[in-house]
Amino acid sequence: MSEAVGDVLIVGAGPVGLLTALALGQTGVRVTVIEASDKISDAPRAAVYVPSTALVLDRLGILAELDALGAHGKQLGYHMPEFGFRALLPVDVPAHVPYAPTLHIGQDEVGRIAMEHAQRRGVDVRFGARLVALDQDANGVTATVETVEGMHALRAGWVIGADGARSTVRKLIGVEFAGHSWPNRFVATNVYADCEALGYGDGNFVCDPVYSAVIARLDAKGLWRITYQEDASLPVESYRERLPERYAFFLGDAPHELVASNPYTLHQRCATTLRRGRVLLAGDAAHATNPCGGMGLTTGIWTGMILSDVLAAVIAGDAAAEILDLYSDERRRIFWELTSPVATECKRLLEEKDPVRRLEDLANLQAQAANPTAGRGTVLFPFKLIGDTLRAGSRWADADLSQRDGTG
Repeated sequence: MSEAVGDVLIVGAGPVGLLTALALGQTGVRVTVIEASDKISDAPRAAVYVPSTALVLDRLGILAELDALGAHGKQLGYHMPEFGFRALLPVDVPAHVPYAPTLHIGQDEVGRIAMEHAQRRGVDVRFGARLVALDQDANGVTATVETVEGMHALRAGWVIGADGARSTVRKLIGVEFAGHSWPNRFVATNVYADCEALGYGDGNFVCDPVYSAVIARLDAKGLWRITYQEDASLPVESYRERLPERYAFFLGDAPHELVASNPYTLHQRCATTLRRGRVLLAGDAAHATNPCGGMGLTTGIWTGMILSDVLAAVIAGDAAAEILDLYSDERRRIFWELTSPVATECKRLLEEKDPVRRLEDLANLQAQAANPTAGRGTVLFPFKLIGDTLRAGSRWADADLSQRDGTG
């Protein structure tokens, strides 16, 4: 016998899965979330949220709590050590955007607070439950889940796979993850250090053919994220042995305390469809990008929000199921036309090896440093990742604040 677990079963308790669960729960949809791990992952991942994401957090009712835990950024730093170039660009937003330019906080905190709010809305979150099979018919989906008690069958009307780039859901429904993986890996680290005293702004790009990195403040208590790249052919199990040499470049001999670290593979991939019958994909299970420029979680969250909106409408009988095909097409378009090109260019800027291109990049960064509003476009561009909201009356229909006059 299968256990009925509601209208929607979400696989994956990362930030996209939990925010999507909260958004669905707020519309009255009955949701269960399952997660193979025994807790929300606290591995270093996304850390900086721009106004388009703050808008989501605000409308879901959790921004104030995250603001209290995190820090606001007002500077974007560009560093090209070989040229002795360092510029801290002030970053602001137009008056009609009611959010800080950037919010700095670990994605585990976002997930934790989203889960607490979702549970208050009746969302059932189950850890230690690993998906092993899916079987769908015209009326719903049966998921076979492995727990410490054994195998269980869970029955829901719909399934959302938000279980990461290695998605079990995507594999079980036979959807290709088209694109490529990069020949280098990123190592994300959390460290206590006085990076501000070392000349770093709230968020920074260190552009260097060997020592490229993204360095960002995580909170107001001295915790910072240093994410650097290394050759993926190096043995991943020994990455910690190489970390001190990298830190010596970024921090010199400044005192510091390493808190956490995590290596991960970089992808530019998108599922060939985000819908197969009653099973849908969101977050990194749908599309995965290198994290340069913060395009990954930003796109993933908006994919989850658009999906929660259209799926809730289908469940309520306010939209035909075909709108889910439009959802798939539009979110794939957003990824390939906007997310992936911008993230790829940001990665190129960080790691460029050609000396001629590096000089061109230097000239461009010098020009930006001379423009007091140059940083504004960086934090406003992600509003474009909202795309077509697909449905009249959508709660997100007015979310693209970059479309208003005065954006600049």
